[in-house]
Amino acid sequence: MNSHKYRVFVCTKQRETTNTEGCCCNFGALNIYQAFKDEVLRLQLSDNVEIRKSGCLDCCESGSVALICQSNRRDLSWLPTKLRVKLRKLLFPNRYLYGKLNCDDVSAIVESHLVKGKPLKRCQIST
Repeated sequence: MNSHKYRVFVCTKQRETTNTEGCCCNFGALNIYQAFKDEVLRLQLSDNVEIRKSGCLDCCESGSVALICQSNRRDLSWLPTKLRVKLRKLLFPNRYLYGKLNCDDVSAIVESHLVKGKPLKRCQIST
């Protein structure tokens, strides 16, 4: 069973540049993902924080987007994927969405949210 306290999901959805919905990759999502990984490694938080790439987090207008949730430590991997997605608010009640991120925001989010346990309001977006 995974013992991480936090999980960080960085949207890395890729669409054509002509797509009107846009996508987080066009706003530097891969750099944001790497910045989270580097910062967690630098602060030696790897035992408590897991960084993952994700698909669309349905906030395309706010790209680049990251979701941080506090693990509830239940293994629900046996559920079908569609059901897990529909129930994510129940599975991960402590969810925080951050948007319009740049690499400078990442260290502030890690320090505030993942080290001190206080979500960084200036980068938060509503769900």
